Amino acid sequence: MKIFISKANSDCQWLHSFCEEKKWSLVSESLIEFSAIDFKVPKQAEVIFFSSKNGIRYFLEECQLPAGIQTACIGRETAKIMKKNGIIPDFIGDKSGDPVSVGKEFLAFVGEKNVFFPTSNQSLHTVANQLPENQKTVASIYETNTVSKKIEEGDLYIFSSPSNVRSFLLENKIPKNAKVIAWGNVTAHFLFDHDIEVEYILETSQKKELLGYLTQQFSIK
Repeated sequence: MKIFISKANSDCQWLHSFCEEKKWSLVSESLIEFSAIDFKVPKQAEVIFFSSKNGIRYFLEECQLPAGIQTACIGRETAKIMKKNGIIPDFIGDKSGDPVSVGKEFLAFVGEKNVFFPTSNQSLHTVANQLPENQKTVASIYETNTVSKKIEEGDLYIFSSPSNVRSFLLENKIPKNAKVIAWGNVTAHFLFDHDIEVEYILETSQKKELLGYLTQQFSIK
């Protein structure tokens, strides 16, 4: 079986090891790249919500967390990156693959506090959209740009974001009999909007869930 995942090699050595054991072929290519945008943390912010590891990276490259501010994140994988940078999140989303439900959980957690959302310029702001306008500041702190390239046809495609799908479709099509996995509901809906059938949606967007699904669904031939 030949698999494509829209993540860089450095982000998915765990999947390369898994596929090597199964004697599957894996192509890992991120089809997007990033660049910083200047920003400032609003003075009224009482909580900062991080929706991705890139949000953490570009935030910390520009500034330090204000003293006494609370932090929150979309899910456990993002929380791991925060902890590696010495930040213990006060809120961690339960199902990062379903940002609407995370947004509702977060709203219950945050109450009436003012929240700063540092995001990509292509973010859909799904979590932020669950909060009232007067309770949040949303700012792009990095740009997401397409890096389209031809990808050799495979049997299974794993897309990690709408931006990666958009870039993929500039030069590629999904083969007729290939299966598609979406890294969360937002990516799945983007695929649906482009008439691409999705075999499975990762609810937690965690490595363990993906490996469990691959083990269960596909046997060595």
